[in-house]
Amino acid sequence: MKARFWAIALSILFGAVLAWYLVYTQQLVNALRGDAAALSRMYAGVFQGLGDPGQASSDLALFDMLVEIQQLGIPVVIIDVSGLPSAATNLPFVPDLSDAADRQRVLRYTEALDRRNEPIIDPAIGEIHFGVPAAVDRLRWVPWTQAATLLVIVLSAVSILRSTLRAERERVWSTMARESAHQLGTPLSSLAGWVEILRMPITERAGVATDEVIAREVATDVDRLNKVAQRFELIGRKPRMQTVRVADLLQDLERYFAVRVPRLDRPIQLDIHAVADLPPVAGNPVLLEWAFENIIKNSLDVLAGRGGRIEVRAERGEGGVRIRFMDDGPGVPPDLRAEIFEAGTSRKKDGWGIGLSLTRRIVEETHGGTIVLGRPEVGAEFVVELPPVPNERLA
Repeated sequence: MKARFWAIALSILFGAVLAWYLVYTQQLVNALRGDAAALSRMYAGVFQGLGDPGQASSDLALFDMLVEIQQLGIPVVIIDVSGLPSAATNLPFVPDLSDAADRQRVLRYTEALDRRNEPIIDPAIGEIHFGVPAAVDRLRWVPWTQAATLLVIVLSAVSILRSTLRAERERVWSTMARESAHQLGTPLSSLAGWVEILRMPITERAGVATDEVIAREVATDVDRLNKVAQRFELIGRKPRMQTVRVADLLQDLERYFAVRVPRLDRPIQLDIHAVADLPPVAGNPVLLEWAFENIIKNSLDVLAGRGGRIEVRAERGEGGVRIRFMDDGPGVPPDLRAEIFEAGTSRKKDGWGIGLSLTRRIVEETHGGTIVLGRPEVGAEFVVELPPVPNERLA
C-alpha cells in the first residue's frame, strides 16, 4: 500500500512538473519571439531614419526605437557626467528623478544591474547601466528546476529501490521458509506413517511391513532429513564440486519415490531410465538431486488426484548428459511458459513457485548447464543439459 501511494504521488508530482515546464517554456518562447519582433522593428526604423535625411524623420525613428526598447523590458539607467540619474526605464518601480530620495534609490538599483552587466561608458552621455530582459532573467531558473527535479527523481528511485529490495528480501525469506517446510514435510509425513504402523499390534503389523522393511524406510527418511539440512546449508555458498554419475542419482531418486507415489486410487507410474556409459558430470550431488527431485515433485503435484505417468530419461547430450523429465498431465499453460522458472510463478493455488526457480539456479548458475521447457504434444517436458567433467575423454 505504501509503495502504491508513493508511485501515485510521484506520478502526480512528475506530471505537474512536466506541465509547468511545458507552460514555462512556451512562455519563454513567446517572450523571445516578441523580442525578436521588436529588434526587427528597431532595425527597420534605423534604416528608415538613414534613408530620410530630414531631422524630423530621424527624431521620429529614435523615438520609435526608445518605445521598442521600453517594450523589450530591459532595465536601463543613464547616469550623467555629474553622477546623477538622468533617465531610467523598465525598473521594478517608477522613480521620480526630480526627487532626491528616488534618485538615491535608482543609484542603489544600478549596483544590482552592474552585478549582472558591466556598464557602458560614454564621455558625452555618462554611464549606461542595463540589465537583461525579463524572459532571459527567468531562464536562470530552468537549470535549477531541472536539477531539483532530477534530485527528486534520484531520491525517489533510491527510496523505491530500497523498499523493493526490502520487500524482495522478506518475500525470499518467507518463500524459503515455506520451501523448507515443504522439503521437510515429505520425510516427516512418511516417518509419522511408520510410527503409526509401529503402534499397531505385531499381528496386524506383520501383514503391512516387516520390522526390517520399517527400519530400512525409517533410515531412508532420516537420511532424507539430513539431505534437506545439507541443501539449505549450501544456499548462498559455493558448493564443493566432485565427479557425479547421473545414473546413480536417478537410481537413488527412483528408490526414494518408489514407496511414496500413489499406487491405489488414481495411481502415478514413475519410470526412470539411464542409458549405459553416461559420461560423469562435475557437480554437487546434494544440489543436483534437489534439482531433479523438484522437477519430479512438480509432476507429482500436477498428476495428484488424476493419476498418470512420469518418465525420466538420461542420455548422452552434446558433449555431456541430457536428462528429460516428462509427464502426461495437462501441460504448462501458455501464459506461464515464459516465466515458469521465475520465483513466485506457480500454477498451484497454494504454491509459492520456488521449486523450479531453485532448479534453474542449481543447474545453470552452479553447474553451468541449461534447463528448458520442451513442447511435447501431451503433458509437460523439462530438458536438463549438464556439461561433462572437464578434460573427460568421451567414447
